[in-house]
Amino acid sequence: MTYKNIYTAANATEAHLIKGLLEQESIETSLSGEDLSIGIGGLPTHVIQVEILVNEEKFSAAMEIISKYEQTLREPIQDGKSWKCEECNSVNPESFEICWSCQANRLTVA
Repeated sequence: MTYKNIYTAANATEAHLIKGLLEQESIETSLSGEDLSIGIGGLPTHVIQVEILVNEEKFSAAMEIISKYEQTLREPIQDGKSWKCEECNSVNPESFEICWSCQANRLTVA
């Protein structure tokens, strides 16, 4: 089985979120670089990025899921339940107590 890089997540949290979205659609994934995050204190921030790899046969289907995910991130908050991180401006579901993108604590509801 040949794997192809489909997305580079900002961190392990985002990588696992996307991995879950892909696996819900029966798209097998592999994460690369996740273990480097333990050295975050002494490493540049780009080192904590995690590559998400998928079977190249499922690449097109996976790209559709990634496109929907990215579109969701760009959409303004409309449901009245999501909240916007005060640190990085990422939109988070109401149930998240920390930002999926930067791991900042939820301070206020947008």
